[in-house]
Amino acid sequence: MSAEAKLRIRKIATHMLCAALFIGACGGAFHVSQKYVDRIARTPTPPTVVLKDQPVWMSQALAEQILASVRPATPFAPNDHQMLADRALILGSNPWVKSVHAVRRQYVNAPGDTIEIDCEFRAPVALVKWQDAYWYVDADAVRLPERLSGEQVAQLIRPGISPMFHIIDGVGSAPLPPGKAWPGGDVKAGIELIALLANKPYGDQIIKIDVSNFGGRVNANESQLNLITRYGTEVRWGQAPSSKAFFVEQNVDRKLDYLSQARKQTGRVDMNQAWIDLRFDNPTVPDNRPRAAITP
Repeated sequence: MSAEAKLRIRKIATHMLCAALFIGACGGAFHVSQKYVDRIARTPTPPTVVLKDQPVWMSQALAEQILASVRPATPFAPNDHQMLADRALILGSNPWVKSVHAVRRQYVNAPGDTIEIDCEFRAPVALVKWQDAYWYVDADAVRLPERLSGEQVAQLIRPGISPMFHIIDGVGSAPLPPGKAWPGGDVKAGIELIALLANKPYGDQIIKIDVSNFGGRVNANESQLNLITRYGTEVRWGQAPSSKAFFVEQNVDRKLDYLSQARKQTGRVDMNQAWIDLRFDNPTVPDNRPRAAITP
């Protein structure tokens, strides 16, 4: 190899080495500057966490419980995306959360001093009795974490108070852990019936939905779902509202009309009878027999 060629190779190698050193220096400077920016921008205290559009049904205690579960224990940099992703994962595993729309940083007094969480929550719609406990469930029959005792439920349905939640009684299967749908179709059937009673003027006279004969599992000839009133009487509804099975029963609208007429004519949804059967052409009633008030 000629001396001229060797000189050219040395020049190229020198240029490459200088370029590598320059790139390394730039990378190191960027890393140092990034750490500096993170340090000066890092919030001095852990950020405040807030709910976007807290549901009207949600108590402040429950809201604080959810916020506390995702509140960072230490300060963080505003560009820390992993911290936000971790918050979203925590929320996604919370039984009260149906879906996570967004977890985002907010600037209130300083960069990243507030975290806003935007979620769809599971609203309780009923209490399901299992053994000695009453569990809240949402519209999809998903079991929620909170439970009540019989004594607590008795306070909710005492005379003179409109019940906030109807009770579903007589379920055939034990519940799964919170966040999972209650197995079997009986809880879902009870929820369907509760939804039909929502905002009805006689809805506060109904305390329980008895699903013990759901699907005719006890007696195929008897009513599958029964409404239990605060007077200790029974309204025999029949099959689940969404049932596709063939039964010679009145349709849902006709049954609701029966209940409305009963209240208008007698002031009570049970027509002052021990029981009333809505399944057939005309409501069937026995002779009036007094019954004790319902207890949980």
